[in-house]
Amino acid sequence: MSPVHRKRSWPVFTALVLVCSLLASPLAVLAAPSWQVTAETEQVPLATGVRYSAYRLTAPEYDEAIKVLTINPNDRYTVLETALSRDNLAGDLERPTAMAGRLAGPGKAPVAATNGDFYSTQPPYLPIGLQIRNGELLTNPEGFPALGLTRDKKVLMGTPVLAATLTVTRQVVTHGRSVTRTVYNYPLTAINRPRLTDSLILYTPAYAAGTETNEYGSELIIKGVALPLRAGRTYSGTVVTRMDGRGNTPIPPDGLVLSGHGRAQEFLKQVNPGDRVSLTLKFTDTRWNEVIQAVGGREFILQDGRVALPPASQDPLVATRHPRTAAGVTRDGHLEIIVADGRQPGYSNGMTLYELADFMQARGIVTAINLDGGGSAVLAVRPAGENGLVITNKPSDGPERPVTSGLVLFSSAPRGKLSHLYLSPGSVKVYQGSRVEFNLKAQDNYYNPAPVPTDLTWQAGGSVGRFVYRGIFEATQPGQGVVTARTGEVQATAKVTVVDKIARLVLTPATASLVPGGSQQFMVTAYDAGGDEVLVDKSLYRWSVSPGLGQFDPGTGRLVCTGEVMEGVVEVSLGNQEAVATIKLAGPGVTTGRVTASALYVRTGPGTSYQHLALLPRGTLVAVLDRLANGWLRVRLEDGREGFVSGLYVNLA
Repeated sequence: MSPVHRKRSWPVFTALVLVCSLLASPLAVLAAPSWQVTAETEQVPLATGVRYSAYRLTAPEYDEAIKVLTINPNDRYTVLETALSRDNLAGDLERPTAMAGRLAGPGKAPVAATNGDFYSTQPPYLPIGLQIRNGELLTNPEGFPALGLTRDKKVLMGTPVLAATLTVTRQVVTHGRSVTRTVYNYPLTAINRPRLTDSLILYTPAYAAGTETNEYGSELIIKGVALPLRAGRTYSGTVVTRMDGRGNTPIPPDGLVLSGHGRAQEFLKQVNPGDRVSLTLKFTDTRWNEVIQAVGGREFILQDGRVALPPASQDPLVATRHPRTAAGVTRDGHLEIIVADGRQPGYSNGMTLYELADFMQARGIVTAINLDGGGSAVLAVRPAGENGLVITNKPSDGPERPVTSGLVLFSSAPRGKLSHLYLSPGSVKVYQGSRVEFNLKAQDNYYNPAPVPTDLTWQAGGSVGRFVYRGIFEATQPGQGVVTARTGEVQATAKVTVVDKIARLVLTPATASLVPGGSQQFMVTAYDAGGDEVLVDKSLYRWSVSPGLGQFDPGTGRLVCTGEVMEGVVEVSLGNQEAVATIKLAGPGVTTGRVTASALYVRTGPGTSYQHLALLPRGTLVAVLDRLANGWLRVRLEDGREGFVSGLYVNLA
């Protein structure tokens, strides 16, 4: 994902923005001068109306990795949709990338996907706020803020209020054959939410197969309604069945169910089959009646350019650093989705909402809401020249988490002519005598993936090396140069720096605890004096292993311990630099275990509430140091780290 790969650093705020932040938030002023931001990748076009950027933020107390989508909602080919897990509110959860793949189709290519609203962690997995998909009103807002997109592609952010009313009309023919018409009104409590005390809930086919209610209420089945339900309208239908004291009424695919408890139940008991009912669903702010896509959030981060968070909040979801997903609108009307990684010391700590507010203000965002974060925070994009989505951040849970809702971007652009070529890597440092393979991707004039042409010309400038085959560059002389791939008038370039000296070698892992017959994969990385990685051919490294330690394959970097000695070292060298890894074998009294699960988390403590240290694939060997009463094991990994795993997924030798 590096068609544009440039690094530049700047203080986060200019003097003008500092003055504005002083008026908006004292916390912003305190944090801003200490921040340094490096743009790793900036404004990469994913589609005609979508750009992708990646930043590293460095502060004295923490590091942060941030990904940003910049969206032009008025672009004719850009389609923003909210997604619902498996198209069912009360069903199972689903990963945002799977939502995007399921909703894609001819003329509708997935460009990006991220997670949406906070949701209940227990079934039914309902979003806490408003959800509208393709105009269908799925859930009411419940007092939380929301992001909405209108039919004419205007972005709204606010706290919408839905005014919903049930009207029952009954006509009675008297003995004199005159018609008496009686009208009853009752406010709806919610749409597609669990029924609570004295509440009147409307259930639609989007909820589940049934209402999932208990027997302490009454429910009406209504048919003849023009579905799906949309805000700003009144719908009419006929009561076909009333059920008292049963619960979990099946929701007909062509109808609705009204469920009442307490006072609302007493009202429904006055309604009989054959009665005509109408439902009025209107937002008090009429702009929201025009919204066709909407997703809720937990709180405002910014409003009208100012920090909207309570000062000095003690709420850990506000004041503690976590992974984050947020949506904001800029001064020029663009929508930005921001995903900040967290809970990964040494890589990314996470952000408080105050810190996130400062970052968003610096980007010119004026209104923003907080979406679900933590392990849900994810951003997947279509890399330049490729089909399908790739996750660009590092979710704190490891794999992408299934969630209840998401935001998905599609491109409806037609196929065009070849217009862009991208080389990867876009910039590279190479050790003299090594080879680098450059990958080439292509896009058309709409930024759709395009076939890579076969009539390419590869050129190396700067006398630092040559192409020995298509895309294979051999570094021959120290210095700087530019490599070019060209077809007709379309070309791509990459910067190459060739070095003949390195400043440091790093061998990973630096320590390992193995069992006889166990193996360890070692990786070596070379760095120059500036701390940048240098690519080196494996054949140029020189390896040595302590006698009797085991069999070592220089081509793969894998050591297989024979158990002849109980400890030793693995050494690697290049030029005048070397790195050493220490190996210790577990003694006869140490039990070994093999992971039986497809993937098993190693955690800092004996339970799932503890932070994970590593993710072990099936078949991994661990040294078992202790067996705990709750069934968990204290283990030592091959790299020497110790942690805890569930004993249910480890087969003890």
